[in-house]
Amino acid sequence: MFNIRLISAVICFLILSLCKSFAQSTDNLIVAGQRYTTNSKILNENRNYSVYLPSSYKNSPDKKYIVAYVLDGERSKFLEVSGIAQSMHSAINLKLQIPELIIVSIENTDRTRDFTPTNSLNYLDREDIAAFKNSGKANDFMNFIEKELMPEVNKSFRTVPQSMIIGHSMGGLFALHCLIENPKLFSYYLLIDPSWFWDHNYIGRRGEEILKNRTDLKARVYIAIANNMLDDKRHYEWGQKFYNLLRENKSPDLKVDLKYFEDEKHLTITIPATYYGLRYIFQPYEIDINQVTIDPNLLTNYGSKIYKELFWETKPDEKFVNTIGYVALYDRQIPDIAIAIFEINTKNYPKSLNVWDSLAEAYIVNGYIKKAIMCYQKILEISPNDSNAKKKLEELSKK
Repeated sequence: MFNIRLISAVICFLILSLCKSFAQSTDNLIVAGQRYTTNSKILNENRNYSVYLPSSYKNSPDKKYIVAYVLDGERSKFLEVSGIAQSMHSAINLKLQIPELIIVSIENTDRTRDFTPTNSLNYLDREDIAAFKNSGKANDFMNFIEKELMPEVNKSFRTVPQSMIIGHSMGGLFALHCLIENPKLFSYYLLIDPSWFWDHNYIGRRGEEILKNRTDLKARVYIAIANNMLDDKRHYEWGQKFYNLLRENKSPDLKVDLKYFEDEKHLTITIPATYYGLRYIFQPYEIDINQVTIDPNLLTNYGSKIYKELFWETKPDEKFVNTIGYVALYDRQIPDIAIAIFEINTKNYPKSLNVWDSLAEAYIVNGYIKKAIMCYQKILEISPNDSNAKKKLEELSKK
């Protein structure tokens, strides 16, 4: 429990620091993202959403990104998820727990209407909740995301086919509804203390009806459950039962995990659950620097591993691998390993001037002058006016 509290505190500090940065005067403004409005014919209303683009987006025109759709996506939630995602991907700090994500944070108009799959006035043992009278339009909201919002996002930004949904409470209920009724809509599900209570645990009963006969589910699912025992222990029991239902499913490409946060309540669980959820879902993405400096071939097999476990095509992050190469070259003084790492990076990113320059530097340290010369010649093929490559070639020609 102590570790969870400690990590939660650290993440809270990071988010508060980011929020403080976002609130600077216009002279020193750091922009977290941009807000958009789209007109939905399906919902017959305007819907607002905010978009966070990762730091590499502007300078990596060929790179495509997973989109994480965040429910209850008002400003605080947008900053919360964006801050956590940003802090978990830092190549320069050798911290790549998750890939860079585009965050699309969908604001509410009528969350009870949009997130609930049935019309019901029930809450646990009560049948008269007037605030629920407009419930039961989850299919409309799902159609809005699939047929209107996703096409708009995919047209406007560089995205991959695989996407994620992050939902808390009724948002988690809606995400479960998508998993059951339209499982190909998302590849990754981060479900934070979903509203199992809805309509006498409708989602659990519907799950038993549908999921036991499905063997083609292709997803990674993370379920976080808060300590709601004082309210009603059925929250935990229904969540555990749904988790077991997924765990026993025969789909070979379905991975699921559940974490019970004993120290967190329904309204405090979101930050630690988002961190642990992203960490679990993208666990195959993480590269262990110590393993790579022992066996660089792990980078060669990385793409096939990611495709098998996360269902999308990618390569090891260029900047991260380059940083590992320099750690091997100078900090750990294993130049042969450094060369192998840099060589793999040039194969993955043959048009990158930086990776060829790094490989040339490693060759020079090892005394391979002719090979270094070939690297700088390669740079000039890509960028004929590169002054640094010209200078290096002139220096090396005198040796």
